[in-house]
Amino acid sequence: MSTARRYHTSQTHYIRRKIDFNTAASGTQVEIGRVPANAAVLRTVVSVTVAFNAATTNVLIVGTSGDDDALVAAAGVDETAVGVTSVAPATLAGVLSTSAATTVFAKYTQTGTAATAGSAIVTVEYVPFDGL
Repeated sequence: MSTARRYHTSQTHYIRRKIDFNTAASGTQVEIGRVPANAAVLRTVVSVTVAFNAATTNVLIVGTSGDDDALVAAAGVDETAVGVTSVAPATLAGVLSTSAATTVFAKYTQTGTAATAGSAIVTVEYVPFDGL
């Protein structure tokens, strides 16, 4: 498990992870990283670099263990096309937790004939609480 980042200067922070069609079994959460307590999540950027090609559905969501689509909901990204999508937090007001660092996960789910391709880079941008 990674630790939550906090730079020594005032700047936007991020955590990032590449998710491939075969990174984990379909429907399994994959850790992206940790966001510190009271951090405000500004957006999540999903860069699909290789289109996902499962026959029926391709769904990439991003969230926490308690709310798996809190940052990117099922309809938030077109996984079947190469491109970059910037998504505001889906079900949160921006703060994941006021009491502890929160682990962020991505989950790719597919149905129909299994995918043979697909890759995306998920970046979660946040600003840590600095007491202001």
